Amino acid sequence: MTKPTLIQLDGSPIPEKATQRTFAIGKFDGIHIAHQAVISRAVEVAKKLHATASLFTFDPHPRFALTGDTAYERLLTPLKERARIAATLGIATTFVAQFDTRFQQQSAKEFMEHYLLPLGACHLVVGYDFRFGKNGRYTPEDLIEIGRTYNILVDVVQPIDCDGIPVSSSVIRKKLEEGDIARATRLLGRPYRVRGQVSKGDQRGREIGFPTANLSLSENYVLPKSGVYIVDVWILGEKRRAVMNIGTRPTIYEDGVLSVEVHIPDFAGDLYGIQLDVDFLHYVREERRFSSLMELQEQLARDVHTAIVWVTPIQ
Repeated sequence: MTKPTLIQLDGSPIPEKATQRTFAIGKFDGIHIAHQAVISRAVEVAKKLHATASLFTFDPHPRFALTGDTAYERLLTPLKERARIAATLGIATTFVAQFDTRFQQQSAKEFMEHYLLPLGACHLVVGYDFRFGKNGRYTPEDLIEIGRTYNILVDVVQPIDCDGIPVSSSVIRKKLEEGDIARATRLLGRPYRVRGQVSKGDQRGREIGFPTANLSLSENYVLPKSGVYIVDVWILGEKRRAVMNIGTRPTIYEDGVLSVEVHIPDFAGDLYGIQLDVDFLHYVREERRFSSLMELQEQLARDVHTAIVWVTPIQ
């Protein structure tokens, strides 16, 4: 059998000599509060066993790979962001398996022998809804059973509710599509973030007194509902309150091209080519066409004031 397609996300080679590892296993798109419970358990066990806490995840998103649903080409947390967040939770190493036909159709035994055992798996943690193998035929109970064969314990984390809603990546996607940033933030346990590089625009915003940084997103992110948002922007490690617009800017343009741009009040530096992290805080209003540039300017001034005085609610 050919060697499994597996990478270590920090770029280092897959270790030939196995290190004793606990694994949190799953898609982890979003690393929301339920995912965090799975990861926390793997980290907790690793400390007790003096093992290395690791993440085992997949690419592309299994929903896209299995159904071709292009909505799942867009991600809440691309792989590098997934690994970064996991590291803040105590994960030392993130492994990524290519979710191809071969991976989809493997048995529980093959998953254990071709992927987990060579990496030194000593304890596994999955969510209650974890599925693997052809047509998702294998459940956490199957993983528990095959684990016994190799003297590997498997913990199954039960569902977690937030505000009466079962926490899932699908629910978070829906909340973002609705512009319900407050609910998405609670389910994620942090603000939703996108990253992009500032590209040169036509400077129309500057002409009307509201210069904007046009973002070319670094990954294929799930974008929230079109409209105006209060955001925090991280510029070279410094956080600044700002206003973001996602939309087609219908008052100025008629081409219908979607743009993602951010206005940072009282910022006068040159941002071209700089990478920005943007945290969504609050949905302000829908995008609309104004009858004149003056009316647009007046509304933008109100949006900026709203952003400046807005206070993050106590969760």
